[in-house]
Amino acid sequence: MALLAGIGPLGPLELGLILLIVILVFGVGRLPEVGGAIGKGIREFRHATKDEERAPSGDVAATTMASASAPAAPEAPVAPPAAAPSTETIFCSECGARNLRSAKFCAECGKPIATAVS
Repeated sequence: MALLAGIGPLGPLELGLILLIVILVFGVGRLPEVGGAIGKGIREFRHATKDEERAPSGDVAATTMASASAPAAPEAPVAPPAAAPSTETIFCSECGARNLRSAKFCAECGKPIATAVS
């Protein structure tokens, strides 16, 4: 017999009474739908908790915030212009945006800028 906090033991009589009340509330025809909905909800909850464990919380929040606030960007990266870049600017390898050579992060996408080793 299982003990629940403040309720006491649940025996076969109590479980039968709970089942009878559920049948009266939902009806016999809707019991499979109710059971399926409960099972689907439990599966979705387990899937969501496993996804949160796999992905670091900072990346999930950053991805959510970026997708919610930023307008849709083109999928293909923007290529730098064909002209030779000046010595004061550098292009981001991720998005192709022009940045100052002294910048450590891209002003457009925020990714670290790879600097050429001399």
